Amino acid sequence: MDYERDVLLWYLGTVADNAHYRPDLRNKATYIIISFMRHGNAYRLMAEATALARGELVMYPFQQVNNIPRNLGLPVRRFGQNIQAITAAFGIIPTNADYEGHPIELISVLDPAIEESMNDNLRLEFHRALLVKEQRANADLARSVQRYGYHYIFRAGLQQYYMTKTVAEMINFWTPDPRGNAYRVRTQNLCYAAIERRLRLNNLEKMLLIRTTRSLPGDALRFWAWIEKNRVAYNAMKACIALLNRLNLFALFIFPSAFQGKWRL
Repeated sequence: MDYERDVLLWYLGTVADNAHYRPDLRNKATYIIISFMRHGNAYRLMAEATALARGELVMYPFQQVNNIPRNLGLPVRRFGQNIQAITAAFGIIPTNADYEGHPIELISVLDPAIEESMNDNLRLEFHRALLVKEQRANADLARSVQRYGYHYIFRAGLQQYYMTKTVAEMINFWTPDPRGNAYRVRTQNLCYAAIERRLRLNNLEKMLLIRTTRSLPGDALRFWAWIEKNRVAYNAMKACIALLNRLNLFALFIFPSAFQGKWRL
């Protein structure tokens, strides 16, 4: 892997320095090199280089987080104290990238133990899948910013959601079972679908699902515990969005002229 990494870095450096290549291609090659210097993951490097060669690599813009006049009437500005109360209740500590509105990079919140459990081929496929999910995550972030204004909880929440979703799709938490791999995949899909609908299942709901799927309790509980641990910011984001929608609807109802034409549900 060291040899492949060095060859890719040499190739990307050649592209970045060659004035005969298109500026956007050179910028993307430079971006991959700088990104690798930050994360140091050879599989991410290979996935990004492959996407570049196929013309599939996308560079996402920073979100506008500055206090500019056209953002003053957006929900996150009008109800900022309410959002702060929710994020504090969930114990969310934003990173500098969250504060500054950096593009979402799912590798930045990936649990190292997850990647260490994979073989080489699966790790490469996994990082390719993360890049695909990043497109969706950044598109969702842009829509959230347009609708509500920028707040770090949107970036942190979507980053966690799409990372855990990718892991759940590609890694099976169930131990080997005589009923076969198809049973393990089907059971994990059912348990994941349940937590997608409810965000956080109570103990009774978990026990009912375990009995219905005839799972080993340890497998299902370990899976849900991992999802819950890695979706705290996502759950906080969902709570913030629900509150913003209610508060904005109330404000539009009480003070319709103040917000007419500025924002609609």
